[in-house]
Amino acid sequence: LLGLFSWTSSQPTAHIGQGTLNGLYLKTANNRPIAAFLGIPYAKPPVGKHRFKESISATPWMGVYNATSLPDDCLQYSHLKYAVQGSEDCLYINVYTPKVSPVTLGTSLLDVIVYIHGGAFMFHSGSPYRPEFLLDKDVILVTFNYRLGALGFLSTEDDILPGNNGLKDQVLALKWVKNNIAAFGGNPNSITISGVSAGGASVHYHMLSPLSHGLFNKAIALGGSALCPWTQVENAREKTMELAGYLGCPTNESLLVLKCLRDRPASRIVGAAKFFMPWLYNPFSPFSIVIEPPGPSAFISETPIDIILQKKAKDLPLLTTVNLDEGLYPGVEILGNPQNIQDIDTKWNEYLPFLLDYNYTAPAGQHDLISNKIREFYLGSAHVIDAKEKFIKMIGDRLFYADVIKATKLHAEHYTSPVYSYLFSHKGSKRFGNVFGVSNEIYDGVGHGTDIAFVIRTTYLPIQDDPYDMALSRRLIDYWLTFIKGAPMPKGWPTVQQNLPNFGFLEIQNANEVNDVVKIESDYGNEQFWDSLKLNENIPINSRHKTEL
Repeated sequence: LLGLFSWTSSQPTAHIGQGTLNGLYLKTANNRPIAAFLGIPYAKPPVGKHRFKESISATPWMGVYNATSLPDDCLQYSHLKYAVQGSEDCLYINVYTPKVSPVTLGTSLLDVIVYIHGGAFMFHSGSPYRPEFLLDKDVILVTFNYRLGALGFLSTEDDILPGNNGLKDQVLALKWVKNNIAAFGGNPNSITISGVSAGGASVHYHMLSPLSHGLFNKAIALGGSALCPWTQVENAREKTMELAGYLGCPTNESLLVLKCLRDRPASRIVGAAKFFMPWLYNPFSPFSIVIEPPGPSAFISETPIDIILQKKAKDLPLLTTVNLDEGLYPGVEILGNPQNIQDIDTKWNEYLPFLLDYNYTAPAGQHDLISNKIREFYLGSAHVIDAKEKFIKMIGDRLFYADVIKATKLHAEHYTSPVYSYLFSHKGSKRFGNVFGVSNEIYDGVGHGTDIAFVIRTTYLPIQDDPYDMALSRRLIDYWLTFIKGAPMPKGWPTVQQNLPNFGFLEIQNANEVNDVVKIESDYGNEQFWDSLKLNENIPINSRHKTEL
């Protein structure tokens, strides 16, 4: 049943299954009036006995719910502040719609973009992502929060605490969108999920999970895939027991551990993340996704590589993206501090396995050998201070490029839906390094997550004061909406399928469309080098069996 959306001169109102909502009016960059409904509960607060449980749909309310302010961030150990912030009661969703007149049965429904925030599955929220650019077009934007860090991804690797609750929160949010978006003028049969970094990896995981079946129609994964090393946690049970020990809980029986952790202050649980980061904020995802035992509530029970190769993933249109200098996260934090540069240079073999997240996946006894191979391949005999670009390239290839491109090519090879990819190389008026307080003089690049700021306005990369950036923003939004509508892509932009086994993509260089260029690369991201290191990652089950034999 289509919900009713009405409006008055003061507030827009929406009627959904949970009850009536009051929102507020905003204006886009071009002064188009839009409606915003903020902080709508999509799940019961995951507190008390619900901590570490799968989220449950929020209950209806009496009267009118005032959806006029952004919710608290989920409780997190922030990389930007190295401090605990947020609230455990955080499972809320935000809807931005250009439909500011009544939605009736005859109303044409709009495409929907659901944006899943990044932050290494450890920090950040949906709140900094705003509609002012995107909603100059006829499209609806949805953002939301999901549980992070230990509260969202702790696992005892058994039925007591199987894990992946943060991703199951995302599934519940997608179900909420599917069931309710028509009340805001959105088409429940035209939902595109998108996200950056951990959000991009989440998008890819939803393509692999049976729990997400039927909840979306297209996928845009920016700077992340399910094959990236930081998305899969190793030794999850061991880490849970270690965390329990830090908090004075039992460290053997899962049920006792769970009961004790439910009694501990949530801020202490989240703050304990620092004990799992031996150097700075590295590895940046100590708690992330696990392969669960098979069952009806399992988000994923096979490895991503096996699901893809066995053609069990959703066969849906996919757009993947990377930025020119992906390795600025987390590399900028190192380059911005002389002591950090000296530390990585002089303690390379000690710190690199944490920075590049292979401490748990390097074959036994080969950590130093692998670290030395990486240094020789990227830096040669140079010091980090004299090879900043190569250092950033190393981080970007390992943590983002190689496995985003590998996933992109595998989907193109094994599925029939079109797969596209672009490289964003435009240096905007604001730089990623500025987010961490690092000046452009130290490193002037196009960092991780830059492109999303040109599609969805962000509070951390404000480009709206630069007309050149805004011109590119309008074009990038057009590219996204062309993909979403299934129309032919511009500029002879090829599908990835067309150039296999090579990688074909569009490079977006600046605001002038004539400078867009199609590129075809054979080993972009140095995938062959990383494969040659034989890390215990993304190994198909058939190959694992051969190795075991």
